[in-house]
Formats: sequence, structure tokens, C-alpha cells
Amino acid sequence: MRLTQALQFYIRYRKVPGLIRYGKNRVIPPISIEVKRKVAELMLIERENVDILNKPYLSVAQETAYDAVVEREPYQFINKSKQAIKQEKLQEKLDSFRPHYTTEELLTHLNTTKAWE
Repeated sequence: MRLTQALQFYIRYRKVPGLIRYGKNRVIPPISIEVKRKVAELMLIERENVDILNKPYLSVAQETAYDAVVEREPYQFINKSKQAIKQEKLQEKLDSFRPHYTTEELLTHLNTTKAWE
């Protein structure tokens, strides 16, 4: 009980009738310098995102730099049917599983000597 009181010490609100965040008797958290700094950082990030979204196209230089870095697979699926592609993907998944073992294979090291005493 004491641990719970200690952990909840910093989030105590005064008792108000109704909702804490809305209405006549709401509890308004104090605005500190740290809160202002966080809001300013979030506004800068949002402004950068808006700038990026306003210019959605790459320039020619950016596109060539991107193509130089990114490795692309050759067009290997042009002549294959959808069924063949699905079959290959299924086979890749099955190959990624661990192999099956039988109890006999796991206990072969106990079969070293079968002589009677």
C-alpha cells in the first residue's frame, strides 16, 4: 500500500465534481518551460513534415543518388504465373522452418552398446 502511495504521489489531482479535464471545475495542469520546449520541438517536426509533403517529388540528382544506393532485383517474375510465384513463396516459408526429428533420431546416442551383461 505504501508503494502504491509513493508511485502515485506525482499524479495526484484534487477532488472535483464531474470530469477532470472539462467543465467548470476542471483541473488545468501547469505549463512549465519543459512543456513549452517539447511543444516547440513537436511544432518544428510537424513543419518539416509539411515541407516534405508539399514537395513529394525527387529531383534528378536525388533520384540518381537513390538508385546508386538501392539494390534492385532483376525482373524475374515477368514470365511466371501467379500460381508459380505463390508456390515459390510457400516453399521459401517451408524451408525456413526447423527440420523434423523423430524420437529414434534423438535417442540414437543411447544405443551405443546393446550387449547383455
